[in-house]
Amino acid sequence: MDSKLLAKLNRDVQEIHSKIEPEIYKPHDEDEIKIFFDSFLTKENVYAYIAYSDDMPAGYIVMIKRNYPEFPFTKRHLSIHIDQICVENRFKGKGIGKALISFATQFAKGNSINTVELDFLTKNNTAGEFFKSQGFETYNEKMRIIVK
Repeated sequence: MDSKLLAKLNRDVQEIHSKIEPEIYKPHDEDEIKIFFDSFLTKENVYAYIAYSDDMPAGYIVMIKRNYPEFPFTKRHLSIHIDQICVENRFKGKGIGKALISFATQFAKGNSINTVELDFLTKNNTAGEFFKSQGFETYNEKMRIIVK
């Protein structure tokens, strides 16, 4: 997988995150993100795919195959976790994101997994509406308090 291309494509979504939560998310640093992808993509349960529009890289998806073990409170189960999904701004509205979500669901089916999950920043309303339009539903919520 081309970690340099993934790092480049990551720019638009990383900038959104750093604007929404600047205390947590760094501005886009292509070199630092490439180093991350170089390591992250070597894991056997991590899968990355690049979407193209007219032979131009337009976005990507990074998925993690998760195996949740059985505990006294939960059953063993598998899922495909969408760790990252990004469509460059200039390609938004062209069905790229929808195609990436479709790819993830087909990947899950092909691996006999019936759950695709993801998380996103609550303040990123555009992302939330997009994921809802693709059939995702909230099943667990995180909350926080910032202590000053």
